[in-house]
Amino acid sequence: MGEDLDPLNDGKSVEGLAECLRWLRASAGNPSLRQLESWGQRNRRALARSSVSDLLRGKRLPSRELFLAFLEACGVDPTEDTRWLAAWTLLAAHRSAAASPPEHLPERLAADVQAAGLLRIGTAYLPDLEWKQLFATVSELDIFVVYGQTWRHLHAPELNRLSRRSGARIRVFLADPADALTVRVLSDRFAIGRKELVSRIESTRRDYQALARPGGAAIDVRYWPGDRAFSCYRFDDTAVLGLYSHGRSRAVAVPVLVCAKPGELFQFVKGELAAIEAGSRPAR
Repeated sequence: MGEDLDPLNDGKSVEGLAECLRWLRASAGNPSLRQLESWGQRNRRALARSSVSDLLRGKRLPSRELFLAFLEACGVDPTEDTRWLAAWTLLAAHRSAAASPPEHLPERLAADVQAAGLLRIGTAYLPDLEWKQLFATVSELDIFVVYGQTWRHLHAPELNRLSRRSGARIRVFLADPADALTVRVLSDRFAIGRKELVSRIESTRRDYQALARPGGAAIDVRYWPGDRAFSCYRFDDTAVLGLYSHGRSRAVAVPVLVCAKPGELFQFVKGELAAIEAGSRPAR
């Protein structure tokens, strides 16, 4: 790898991601394990020498907390360069998908799962292949996020293909940058400046509006004021719902649920989106 390092392309395996991290360490002046551990102690982050050594060897996927701390110790802001966390998330999702489910569920739980229309639950978003499967046949895509730059960049090729599909629709609900209370609450939640939050929202708005083309999908970008309890993506009759954490740490694992029509959970998502649409305004 050279100066064109891209963790999304070069980090598609645990070993490849470790190679990217070794490259990053070298580009940061090759700090010693002791120096990295000292940085962690000063910044109250977990960077024990033994853990960093395991991370760099690439024997297993590091924890999200360790991964983010290492990036920051090497001078990378994961909220600015979102490729790194996106690469880690894909690998974590693949690991979750590979885990063996229990052979039998208790009768009551099985009935609840069926009634909810729950397809899967975990603490990582879907692997790349499953997102591609959802994009392959979708006609109506609803996206409810604060700004969602990582997901937008990760799925740019699929979004571009969908935008060329006649009769399709992409509807996006972003945080309202003109609502002072919304900006204040969300900037505090994500621990970023208010101007920076507004900039990210506006950047995402421009990205989605740029997808519009003659004869292609209808593109509807809207602003919704208020705090967020979840983000979600509805692909026709399937929805992916990710809860938000009230803590400031970006290392916290949060539940991600996938549900389908006619399940009760899917109907909840659809009802929420209808209420959000009623309280939103067109983005300009």
